[in-house]
Amino acid sequence: MDKQIIFPGHVYDNQDPMMLGRLRVIPETKNYSDIIAAVPNWNEEKDIWTSRDPLIFFPLLPFYLSQTPLIGEYVHLIYQNKDFPFSSQFYIQGPFSSPMTTPFENFRGAKKFLASGDRIAEGLSLKDKNGAYRDVKSNGVFPEPGDNSLLGRGSADIIVKPNDVLIRAGKTKFLLSKDEFPIGNDKRSFLQLTNFTQEKLLMAPIKENRIVEVIKVVKKMIIWDVSNLENNQDVFNVSVGLYNVTPSESVNSKNFNEDTISKLSFGSDYTGPLEEIKFNATSLEDSCQLINQFISGVFKGEMNLTGFTFNNINNITQNVFPIIVTPSKQTYLVGTDLKKTIYDSVKTLDETSQFYETRNYNKFKDKIKLDTARKDSGFFLVWENKAGKPIIGVQSETIEETFTPVEFSNEDITYSILGGQKIYLFSHDSVGSKGPINLSNTLYGIPQDRFIGDENSLYNKTYPTVRGDEIIKLLRKMFAFVTGHVHPIATMPPIPVTGGNGQTTAEIQSILANAENIILNNNIRIN
Repeated sequence: MDKQIIFPGHVYDNQDPMMLGRLRVIPETKNYSDIIAAVPNWNEEKDIWTSRDPLIFFPLLPFYLSQTPLIGEYVHLIYQNKDFPFSSQFYIQGPFSSPMTTPFENFRGAKKFLASGDRIAEGLSLKDKNGAYRDVKSNGVFPEPGDNSLLGRGSADIIVKPNDVLIRAGKTKFLLSKDEFPIGNDKRSFLQLTNFTQEKLLMAPIKENRIVEVIKVVKKMIIWDVSNLENNQDVFNVSVGLYNVTPSESVNSKNFNEDTISKLSFGSDYTGPLEEIKFNATSLEDSCQLINQFISGVFKGEMNLTGFTFNNINNITQNVFPIIVTPSKQTYLVGTDLKKTIYDSVKTLDETSQFYETRNYNKFKDKIKLDTARKDSGFFLVWENKAGKPIIGVQSETIEETFTPVEFSNEDITYSILGGQKIYLFSHDSVGSKGPINLSNTLYGIPQDRFIGDENSLYNKTYPTVRGDEIIKLLRKMFAFVTGHVHPIATMPPIPVTGGNGQTTAEIQSILANAENIILNNNIRIN
């Protein structure tokens, strides 16, 4: 016994002359010639769309909900009595394989998720299995589960949420395609009606003091270098130099850390040396003393090192702070690279060298200072020279901030929002100085060419709206000039600057010269 109640078919014709949404449909298991051959004396020209036409199917949806499938699309067929086909037969729109195929999907593709479609390739899924969009730019294009909607075949739809109604056109930037994720269009045309269940209220502004870190770009670096850290005879080859720093985010006062030097590249991140002194076969104590004298000389803007000659005194007197004192890249990498423990019972020569490298590095680092009263050593930031006193480390400042507290009322409040790149508001009964607007033959929508064109176009028959706040500013300035102006003598024009309030004609003229952009909004027009 055949228990099938819904049958597949494809649309053959959808141009119902009665405008009732009827279709001419060919069931999947039959062909046009066989169906027509069963009708006695069939006349292809006169009998289609008449009571003799066996292909006519009525929409199962009420007339008030119009959804007419396109020619070639899949439809579900339902018979009042399937033992007597070709009379009292109905259709309802078939499935789609993807929201992106809704502009049109052929009969075969629509079967993808039916029992007969297991061999049809699956298209893109908008979300992953966790419900997250694969492309966040697709969020909002299609209705979410639980919301009601009426969808057009392109970029227009109506969304009904629990407290919102959205009417949209142009919701996507491009035509829908089954091979691409849809991209939402922020510049869509829309009407939004919303009931917010709470009202957001702005309270009186409050001023507060807040301590914030001051961030500056490091101007220069003092780099100290020890080329033979592995030495165990207290005889070192040392250099210390002043370098320019190339401004970037990585070398600002917040981001420049002890290991930053290992990530910088000479020639691109820093250049130099501008000034340098080298000394060989010097004890650790004497080496650190000479390095500290160099650091102190740069800080003070004067150098008292025996045998040192400036390349240019301006190098230590101009554009110096903030300045970083740091080991060289090589010294840092060697001195901090203790790969093997020093407590192994058997040590190789290489392991012993690493031990001395690390020990000597830490000794140098501990003794290299600008301010002996502070713990900062080896690596530190000198913020500024404040009356001869070094300011070490990143500094903070107190700033005054104004913020506006927010409170919420539990009272509902409704909003109506109309948006688009161009907005026109028409009244059929309003006639301006440009004459009446003509909306004849636009019952099914106004085409774009009616807006743009000759003097009778809707653009040229309408007027830009006025920004109220801006026109009030202009009126106040004009009133200030009228009430405050004086004449040098009665028969001469007024002085262009008023006494008292200081209003000038030049400022008023400047506002008027740009009124079309500041005061008027040509994208929101009325008649």
